[in-house]
Amino acid sequence: MMMLARYRPTFALGVVATVFAGWLISRPSVAQGSGARRALFEAWCWSPAARADKNLYPMVWVRHSNYADPGKIAAEASRLPHGRVALFMWNAASSLLKGSLDASRTAAGRPTQYPSPWLDQGAAQISAKMTRFFREYKAAGGRLNYLVLDYEAGLGSWSMSKANLLAISADPRSAALKKKLGFSNLLSVGTSAGGPCSERCRRIWNEMMGHIVATALNHAIYRPARKIFSRLRAGNYDNVIMLGLIAPDENGYYQPLDTIFGNVQNPSYYNRIAWGLRGWLATQETGGHGPFATLRYELLNLEAIQRGAHPPIVPWISYKSYVKNNPYYRELIYQLAMRGVNHFLYWNPRAWLKGQILTTTHDNTVLNNCLTVLNKKLGSTPGKALGTGAITWNTALLVAARTTSTGRILYRVTVPPGTKAIGIHPGRRPVATNGKTGVWVMSSADRPLTFTVSH
Repeated sequence: MMMLARYRPTFALGVVATVFAGWLISRPSVAQGSGARRALFEAWCWSPAARADKNLYPMVWVRHSNYADPGKIAAEASRLPHGRVALFMWNAASSLLKGSLDASRTAAGRPTQYPSPWLDQGAAQISAKMTRFFREYKAAGGRLNYLVLDYEAGLGSWSMSKANLLAISADPRSAALKKKLGFSNLLSVGTSAGGPCSERCRRIWNEMMGHIVATALNHAIYRPARKIFSRLRAGNYDNVIMLGLIAPDENGYYQPLDTIFGNVQNPSYYNRIAWGLRGWLATQETGGHGPFATLRYELLNLEAIQRGAHPPIVPWISYKSYVKNNPYYRELIYQLAMRGVNHFLYWNPRAWLKGQILTTTHDNTVLNNCLTVLNKKLGSTPGKALGTGAITWNTALLVAARTTSTGRILYRVTVPPGTKAIGIHPGRRPVATNGKTGVWVMSSADRPLTFTVSH
């Protein structure tokens, strides 16, 4: 079967212990007709921002009604500068886990009402639609640099009912699935199944199901697009590879992940920790769970994803006011960029109800200003991120370093609340933070620095 081919489950626990230099998404290029070098640090936005926010570019939304009129989407994309066209495929694969086409089957071969891991026919059906759309879109003059997907449905244990697991288990195709899983009692992956092997089985199941759904999405959407736009970048929300040493998810579970869609990883860093992980952190030697600890956790997660030689990372980030009273929003942007991230996907939804307040113009300006600072300090041709030591649960300072376009080393040192000054080694006097959440420090390439909290 297509969905199970070449799959090898892995199983590991732990917390990441190394820093891996980040990847460059694209080389800087010269903007057409201007003679000016394009900025490296930019973001594609869920909703359009003001014209003054020059580092923010709107995604072009492709909805169900648009597949019959690719020329309309091509016209919208033509208003964007070269190199900055991102199509957001809204609900592009909504039918993948629905309907009878790829449902679990009875022993007699009749479809049930429950989704299955055998997604060949559904993926092929979507692929035919996408092939036609992208071919006609290009024929209408459409350009495409980045394909954005937000597909969050799946077959993970948290979405599996007992009836669904029983239907999959009774499917005539399940013998091969059980052999690859390494266990035959599929009820052991249910969230309330219990039993001594439930945790192990759930991890194996979730890793395999994530891989299966991502493979189906690649067949359905990414491959048709890539055949027509060969230099395309593409990723799906929260799809990453995290194998080997694992950082816990937002519910405190150590879950191996192999869910890559396209050729880019899209983790989400929204400056917040879910209640499950908050409770888990309270039982650990982690130094708290406030805003600084939240940022530390997100960077630890980033390190876990960067651990291997995996595809580039283009993270989702939220608007600043999404988390109230959080002073570390700018630090998140700076730390991500200094650790190798160049481009961002920016979730900045507009209000759709009267009186509702979501993203404000100030939120957009804050992100745009952060990207402007990075472009000025690092330049348009910075080097890769430099190792500064692994982050642990009680790391006192978050230090990131990257070579600038001039060859010097730029550091961002993010400090916890109440820090008065940092020590810079070798041989410098303490530097006062003056109430700021972080400071910039520069050194020559032959004189790397380390930092401590100054008392």
